[in-house]
Amino acid sequence: MYIDIHSHIIPGVDDGARDEAMSLKMLRIAHDCGTRHIIATPHYVPGNTRYQFTDIIEKCAYLNNLAVNSGLSITVYPGCEVFITPEIVELYDQGLIGTLAESCYMLIEFPMMSIPPYTDTVLYHLQLKGITPVIAHPERYIEIQRKPELIGAYADRGILSQVNSGSITGLYGMKAKRTVMRLIKEGWVQFVASDTHSDNNRNPDLENAAARIEKKFGLKMRENLFTLNALKIFEH
Repeated sequence: MYIDIHSHIIPGVDDGARDEAMSLKMLRIAHDCGTRHIIATPHYVPGNTRYQFTDIIEKCAYLNNLAVNSGLSITVYPGCEVFITPEIVELYDQGLIGTLAESCYMLIEFPMMSIPPYTDTVLYHLQLKGITPVIAHPERYIEIQRKPELIGAYADRGILSQVNSGSITGLYGMKAKRTVMRLIKEGWVQFVASDTHSDNNRNPDLENAAARIEKKFGLKMRENLFTLNALKIFEH
């Protein structure tokens, strides 16, 4: 069984699923590869996104009905992928953004080119509020590719990281693939997720990446990164 904590499976809210038909195809792909729990994490970019977290909760309930009616044993949970901003705590207090499956974990996205100078302060204030930040796909950020040990420093502070299955399989190029393997080898990664955006090349099938991780790092690492660590999200 896999647990996918990062997906853009809700139709029509961001650059993910185009429509309900594509969402259903994505759910079927995830189900058929062994995923039984998937968290919907539409992008939230302050000043550019127009939804409240209650909207995401309602859309997930709709997708769950769609899955049941289609004979799929998979559950969709609400979440969001929040672009780093100094106002994250305020956005959370206003109910505009939420945590992964309404837990104490929040998925945070950085800019691709460089990490903003206010990042450490923002993540610290989230932690003070009892929220554990989860950095989305750090292996894709150019600054992390140049200095992977930055993720080690975050890990030392109790900040977690989620890498993309596509980085493991080479979908995002060799720099991302080398970086993701280094981060996993060092023990700085807690989750592998699909970050699925469609039913095509960025689909939610985790099996290929899981097999590669087992071959390189062993079965225990596979179980931790694809299932066991994510189970802790649902315990909080």
